[in-house]
Amino acid sequence: MIALVPPGLLLGALVSAGFAGLFHLWGGRSLRDLVAYLVASAAGFALGQAMGALLNFPLPRIGQVHIVEASVFAWAAMIGLHELRAAVIGDSVDRA
Repeated sequence: MIALVPPGLLLGALVSAGFAGLFHLWGGRSLRDLVAYLVASAAGFALGQAMGALLNFPLPRIGQVHIVEASVFAWAAMIGLHELRAAVIGDSVDRA
């Protein structure tokens, strides 16, 4: 079954999930936060991958995965989500 998944897609999914897990360890409070960070990381990683493929900067890649651009966009998406939620909900409110 795993042989049917393209290696680039599998690598992107694993890296973006790892980023989301690390970000949740730093700033997450609930399972809902983890799910939100997973979605934001995956969306940012996909957008960064698309931008990397479109602009074709001479940055390191792993196979066909534009790892630098995708990583930057994934982290930016998670930081943006974290800041947006802090601004809307407020830091003093406990969201448990």
